[in-house]
Amino acid sequence: MLHIVHTRQSGRSAARPRRGGRLLGVVLLSLALVGAIAACGPSEPRPDVDTLRASFIAQIESIDLVADFEADGDELRFVRPDGSGENVEWRVRIDSLEVETGPGEGAQVLGHVLSAWTANGRAISVWQGPTGRPMTDMPHWVLDAGLATECLALWDEEGKAWGWT
Repeated sequence: MLHIVHTRQSGRSAARPRRGGRLLGVVLLSLALVGAIAACGPSEPRPDVDTLRASFIAQIESIDLVADFEADGDELRFVRPDGSGENVEWRVRIDSLEVETGPGEGAQVLGHVLSAWTANGRAISVWQGPTGRPMTDMPHWVLDAGLATECLALWDEEGKAWGWT
C-alpha cells in the first residue's frame, strides 16, 4: 500500500513544492502506470470457450489444402479440393462449445465442440451403424485432424493449448 504524507516545511510556499518531492511524485506515478499496463497486458491462455473456439478454428485452418478460409463468428467457410481435384465449398457452424474439468486436483480439462458441416450444400451426416457405433460420411482428412461434427479436445496445461483427439 502506498501512503503519502504531505508536510509543509517552514520558509517554503505551499505553491512551490520541493524538487525532491516532485521527483518522488513522478517516480510513484510512473510505477503506478507500469503496474497498470502490466495488469492489462496479455495474459496466459486459459482453458475456456474462447480459447476452445479459437483452437477449433485454427485446427481447421491447419488442414492441408484448406484455402480461402473465412470466419464470421461461429460460421466458418473454406474451400478444399476433393479426391478428383475439384474444389468443394465447406461450411461449418459451431453449435456449442463446452469446457469441463474432471473432479479432483490436477484433473484434465475437456473441451467439447458440436458443429454442423456441409460440403457444397450437402449436410455431413452421422448415424448409428449396424454394430451400434457411430458412422459418418465426414472425409478422412477432417477426422485425421481430430475434428468431426462432435469432437473433443484436451487442455495441455504445460503447453497452454488445446490438443485435438
